[in-house]
Amino acid sequence: MKVKMLPNWCKKLGLAVFFIGFIISGFKGFMDGLTASTSNTSTFDFFENLCSKSVLHLFEVLAIIGMVIYMFSKEKVEDDYINILRLESFQLTSLIGLLITITSYIAYGNLNLNLDYFINLYLMFYLIIFAIKKRNY
Repeated sequence: MKVKMLPNWCKKLGLAVFFIGFIISGFKGFMDGLTASTSNTSTFDFFENLCSKSVLHLFEVLAIIGMVIYMFSKEKVEDDYINILRLESFQLTSLIGLLITITSYIAYGNLNLNLDYFINLYLMFYLIIFAIKKRNY
């Protein structure tokens, strides 16, 4: 079965898009965590004035899109076994994602997390599992 994939050069594009979105959206979260223990947060208000919540959300979505582009790009050597590794990685990632979601729902009934956390976790698990399976290949 022929699977439609992006060309290999899209891996570099996906990484660049991911890092741009991750660094900008991650910097705001880092600064919030850094200044949470102090009551004086006025020194870091310049970043809040520069980027509104909708712009930061746009960069979070940009990081997710970058990971998806990387995920759907071809390997340098693309064969049927790589497609099998992708399928096995997807299956294992789906099971792990369901277990984490169900466990967190059971343990913390009113867990208040954005969907971004689950999507990022799912994509990162997929990329890690696929890299491990490919390395063992």
